[in-house]
Amino acid sequence: MEISQLQLDALREIGNIGSGHAATALSSLLQRRIDMSVPEVWVVPYENIETIVGQLDSPQAVVYVKVEGGAEGKAVFFFPLESAQIVVQALLGTDQPLDLFADELVQSALKEVGNIMVSSFLMALTSFSGIPLQPSVPALAVDMVGAILDGIMLEEGVLDDNVLFIDTQMTGIPEIEGQFIFLPNDGSMKKLLGALGV
Repeated sequence: MEISQLQLDALREIGNIGSGHAATALSSLLQRRIDMSVPEVWVVPYENIETIVGQLDSPQAVVYVKVEGGAEGKAVFFFPLESAQIVVQALLGTDQPLDLFADELVQSALKEVGNIMVSSFLMALTSFSGIPLQPSVPALAVDMVGAILDGIMLEEGVLDDNVLFIDTQMTGIPEIEGQFIFLPNDGSMKKLLGALGV
């Protein structure tokens, strides 16, 4: 699917709106001012996913939801482990290293932050397109990126050939990065882009 510059600009604006929602929610949760920016937005074929998320054998903390409604798919937020560590330390009020792989409290906190991020971008997609999108209960995995993506791909449903990436940077705590990824079901990306009116 060819994506025009106008469509990319519209998706970038959605990314900016979503990051604004996320920053507001995280500021309230962390009791400090959080700012977020969206430096990059891409729509790429799934087979090129490694060029965006980096090495598939690198571990990351990943929050995942199924997306239901008018444009179904799967939504994922990727945190590099260093960024995930900074977020949960800020949330739990400690500067001590935390166990992202096994500590249930840490994983619950990370899941909540990831859920805020995913929901914020889905709300922005809904408000911009007029197509209702509802996330499922979030799931968290801390594992190799490739293994996580393989698990998502094996779930039911036929995915579109294209993937929407929104790269984010957050300041207000030491700068952290993350990526929102929407894996639309077959036909959902075309439906969303058509609803944007560009």
